[in-house]
Amino acid sequence: MNTKEVENRIPILTYHSIDNSGSVISTSPEKFHRQMQYLNDSSCNVISLEKVVSCIRENRSFPPRSVAITFDDGFKNNYDIAYPVLKEYGFNAIIFLVTGYCGRNNRWPGQLPEIPELDLLQWDEIKEMANNGIDFGAHTVNHPNLPELTLEQAEDEIVDSKKEIEAHLKKNIVCFAYPYGGKTNKFSKILSNEFQCTVTTELKVANLDSDIYSLPRIDMYYFSRNNLFARIGTSRFFNYIKYRKFLRSLRNFHLKLA
Repeated sequence: MNTKEVENRIPILTYHSIDNSGSVISTSPEKFHRQMQYLNDSSCNVISLEKVVSCIRENRSFPPRSVAITFDDGFKNNYDIAYPVLKEYGFNAIIFLVTGYCGRNNRWPGQLPEIPELDLLQWDEIKEMANNGIDFGAHTVNHPNLPELTLEQAEDEIVDSKKEIEAHLKKNIVCFAYPYGGKTNKFSKILSNEFQCTVTTELKVANLDSDIYSLPRIDMYYFSRNNLFARIGTSRFFNYIKYRKFLRSLRNFHLKLA
């Protein structure tokens, strides 16, 4: 893989909770710290999601060895555990908030019973991080599966979450993450009117040809039980992502047949 090909790709990493439960949404604190330390020691460029979008819009190569870091749902341990590590290395990240549950826990309607009950961020913690290099995005009010909603219901979920974050932070919120990765074209006009980009759960590395309203990401669950993170940016890393994507599509196919 030549240098130009690498500079035209960027892994957008997805974390959720930083805890020791071992759940499908969890990365251990020790693993998270080692991954951030590796990014620092290997001179990776951790750039904001907004910069990713800017490069795609302008068809401009990403900085060498670029990575973007995202967190979904807004768990309190993002503040207690991840935030100090990000500050230690001077890394940017974006956290997508379920605004109706800030200061509560993650037991929103539809939450799977095997997911641990975890506290979510308080607004004072969110404000502190927003003033110190962490970005925030909208993740709806109640974390619904958007394709199941009417246009009016979806608009309320999407727009109200954006407005509440803006009211608290006094900043324009430009990025949105689909709950459960439930992307649908039904609401594309709402999203393009309100945001500069949206991110999905499609397991793929982003590149300069990516749709900024359907940006793929890499769920860090697939790196929670191995050390392949140290191969980030290499052919082995990219091939592993393709392999995991194939296994996921195969599993989803069998689930549809069941």
